[in-house]
Amino acid sequence: MMRSRSWMNVVMVVGLGVVSIWAGGCASPRPIEAVRESGEHRMRAANYESAGQEYSEIVSRYPGDADAQHKLGICMLKTSQLSAARQALETAHDLKPNDKQIANDLAEVMFQQGDETRLFGFLRSQAATNQTTQAYLKLAQYAIELNDPDSAQTALETAIEIDDGKTTDPYLEAAKLAERLGQMEEAVRRLRQAYGINPVDFRVLERLKAMGEEPSKVSPLPPGR
Repeated sequence: MMRSRSWMNVVMVVGLGVVSIWAGGCASPRPIEAVRESGEHRMRAANYESAGQEYSEIVSRYPGDADAQHKLGICMLKTSQLSAARQALETAHDLKPNDKQIANDLAEVMFQQGDETRLFGFLRSQAATNQTTQAYLKLAQYAIELNDPDSAQTALETAIEIDDGKTTDPYLEAAKLAERLGQMEEAVRRLRQAYGINPVDFRVLERLKAMGEEPSKVSPLPPGR
């Protein structure tokens, strides 16, 4: 009787093991939206490594998911995996070529990789295609960072022309470039132009004070090159 009971126990254990193996082998993948929600939650918590794993699962199943490719690229960038970041962001950009944030993140990866030639080529192409103030400002900002004042100046002049006196942004960047080059009078002139566009822009007021100018005594200048 005891022998029979022992044999039954063995059969039950083996049976449970088979059921467990079968269940594990046939487990369905998580719903894609559950994976996406998990990735977004981890990104909000700045847990980029584990968030990247979630987005990696999404793109392995759906390579054409531009949002997942973009966020995977951000996670790889945040964890200094630049080659993987660039691959994901280039894919996202191919899928959504008009998405400005994807383009900005891709440019940042190129910058961090030190790929200046392709970075400038990419930014010039974006600026020429979009013809926006922000596209030319982005080109100018990277040119300033990479110590290419001629490219920065050309981009800023184009940005000022396109902007047509609507915002202070191109004048603030032009003042930054002039100050960097030691052209203090030119920097103040650009800030006075910005002041004429928006006399309550705190960025303009702070820059004027830093240059030794009292905003309330500054005479505004008209916009333009």
